[in-house]
Amino acid sequence: MQNNKYNEHILVVANDDELSEQIDQTLREAGGYSVSVTTSFEEALSEILLTDFDLIVTQAELPDLSGMDLLAVIGGLRPNARVIIIDDDLSPKSAVAVYRLGALDYLYKPLNMSFFLMQIERQLEAIRQERRRHQAPAPVEASNEIGFEARAKRIDPTTRSAALVLGREQFDRINIELSRLLSHVKASFVGLVDADGNMVGAAGTLEDYDLQLLSSALNIDHNTQRSLANILNESKFHSTYFEGDNSGVYIIEFGAPYIVSLAVICDNDVKPGMVWLYSKRTAGIINQIFETIPQPRRVPRLQ
Repeated sequence: MQNNKYNEHILVVANDDELSEQIDQTLREAGGYSVSVTTSFEEALSEILLTDFDLIVTQAELPDLSGMDLLAVIGGLRPNARVIIIDDDLSPKSAVAVYRLGALDYLYKPLNMSFFLMQIERQLEAIRQERRRHQAPAPVEASNEIGFEARAKRIDPTTRSAALVLGREQFDRINIELSRLLSHVKASFVGLVDADGNMVGAAGTLEDYDLQLLSSALNIDHNTQRSLANILNESKFHSTYFEGDNSGVYIIEFGAPYIVSLAVICDNDVKPGMVWLYSKRTAGIINQIFETIPQPRRVPRLQ
């Protein structure tokens, strides 16, 4: 997922051996990262004093102090470093504290490593853009694209995006269904994107850069569709088809409260009726998977 020319510095702070190994292996296999791994606050502090890391990923619970303590120290020592906190489970109180201290993301176990790697790349791409503009990196709070309301939305389980509420078993089931759809309609790519532009699952072949563009495109409120819906007295269109000279893109939006978009890319010689039939069937199955998510309790909003 990475271009080897970047070689960004990432520090992983985790006393959970399995988690530490998973993250380290995922980052190294992605390529283009220089990864350091520590297991405690004290070890991490020594590394931070010696190296200007682009990104720091730390567990909330450490054997000596906490990830929150480390986050507070980083704010003073390395104000330009971006920090992601990983907790054992979702804690509203911790989430509020994490965002107030300037963290860019708050994740909890078990991690979906594909989603985790996407978040890593998203943060590092923002750093690259700053460098390309020949500007000094902005302070964490200024460069953080997640506003107050967006943070509150992500903390509250009732309003979180789909990628943040699915468990590992549900991710696996979704990807199985996407692979089946890919095979049934002979598509080149099938992907499921949530309302925040996160790729929840995918099957087929698409370049990493194109994956990012597709995720962004599906997250855009298309004005033409909205205007046409108003003319026809529709609240919105849930299915869309784009036809090009060589390829067609089928998009189905569904789900409540976790809205997702199913995108299917096929050659033009594939019969549209067959694609719609199998795509809608797959959307129905995935919607049933979302319905297995336990209904969360609402948590206090950020003040």
